[in-house]
Amino acid sequence: MSRDKEKVILELGMKVSVRRSNRNRIGVVTRLEGEYVIVRWTNSDLGETTEYPAHRDDVTPLAGWF
Repeated sequence: MSRDKEKVILELGMKVSVRRSNRNRIGVVTRLEGEYVIVRWTNSDLGETTEYPAHRDDVTPLAGWF
C-alpha cells in the first residue's frame, strides 16, 4: 500500500503502531499536529518519555480504540 496515494485517517484515541529505531511500538494517539501525531506509549520504561511526536508516515492504525 502506497501512503502517497491512500491517505491514512488517524483520530484521537486510536491505537497505533509506530516505527521507531527499527522497532514497532504500540501507543495511543493523543494529539494531531499537522504532519505529526503525538503518541502516548501503552507500556513505557520509567526513564523514557511517555509521549512521542511521530511523523504520519511512521504511524500505522491498529484495530481497537482506547
